Amino acid sequence: MLHKFNVSVLNDYSQRFARKVCDDFFLHNSSASGQHILNLTAIPQINLFVISSLYDKWKADAEAFKSPFFDFENAEVREALKQFMNVVSRNISVKREYLEPILGEATKDTLVLLIDPNSYFNEIFRNQTNFTVTAETIQQLRKYVRFNKIVPQALADSLSDRAFIYVNQAIEWSEQVIAQRASELDSIEQWVGAFSEKVPLDVTSLLKKAARPEPPAPVIEAPAAKSFFDTLVEETPVVQPVKIEEPMVTKPIEMPKPVESFKPTVPLPTVSRPTINDSAGNGLKESLNDRLRTEQSTVSDSYQKQPIASISQNIPLHQKFMFIHQLFSGSNSAYESAIAELEQAPDFATARSLISYKFASQYLWDMTGDTVGELLEIVKRRFGH
Repeated sequence: MLHKFNVSVLNDYSQRFARKVCDDFFLHNSSASGQHILNLTAIPQINLFVISSLYDKWKADAEAFKSPFFDFENAEVREALKQFMNVVSRNISVKREYLEPILGEATKDTLVLLIDPNSYFNEIFRNQTNFTVTAETIQQLRKYVRFNKIVPQALADSLSDRAFIYVNQAIEWSEQVIAQRASELDSIEQWVGAFSEKVPLDVTSLLKKAARPEPPAPVIEAPAAKSFFDTLVEETPVVQPVKIEEPMVTKPIEMPKPVESFKPTVPLPTVSRPTINDSAGNGLKESLNDRLRTEQSTVSDSYQKQPIASISQNIPLHQKFMFIHQLFSGSNSAYESAIAELEQAPDFATARSLISYKFASQYLWDMTGDTVGELLEIVKRRFGH
């Protein structure tokens, strides 16, 4: 999703920055503790992203303790494991070969978050499982994001008492916050110096260069439009008068003989003209046909809008095949699962959210397409809309 970035340059800078930081730190230290990491660079966001990465690894290690031979759900075991992991967390010790790649990723993430927050949050949300963004995920973002922190804060406020939102909805909300509160975002100019203390930073080199526009084609001016009369005056050749020196002798002009008038040998067919009564009859027939078609259309529309008790039972076989192939990548089980979930929705708002945010994100639907529109119309009838 890093459309704005020259990814190779971004990666190269992040690796060089991490190498330089580690060169300086490990010149006097054999490993990095938690407190060391919190002050590892002059850029707090990089340090927090390193801590966040260690937190993820800490959780993964805790999960690794689980075994099919022991009851790790037992209250005593869970409490003991919690205490043990807390002690472990207070004794962070990271060697250079493990810290440097983590630091490189943290540097890259910080630059993306600072320069293009839309790309950063979109990537975070799209990587969530089950196409949902949980309240816990948002709280973790609030904990570890310092640059442009207005985004996770606004999302946390919008979630209120909800346990999760769908990925597309989280992306939509974050983009709205960034667009509406652009003046509150952190500026890269504030931090260029801190980056450059380790490795000189040229922000423009991290971004893709815009394609150079082609030079405009030369404009050839067309001749001014002229009136028909102007054209006649200009294009009519000028005839020079002929000077007559001697009188001209003219011969009398013989008039042509008159031509006899044409008399047809075959009688012309007579054309019957429609009477007023005939016209009225045709108009009446057309009017009756129009009314019949209108009434049939009205009855059909009225039927299509009647409430239904079941979604699946009101999808004809041909439409079911269309939905399976065009919306669910040809998977009948995916179709059945989605329809069942829509059937169980408590109201139309929930069903519409499932379509707009979960299924659209999962199967990459075009929400303006006719096929999605047909499914939505059936769902509307299920909830009396």
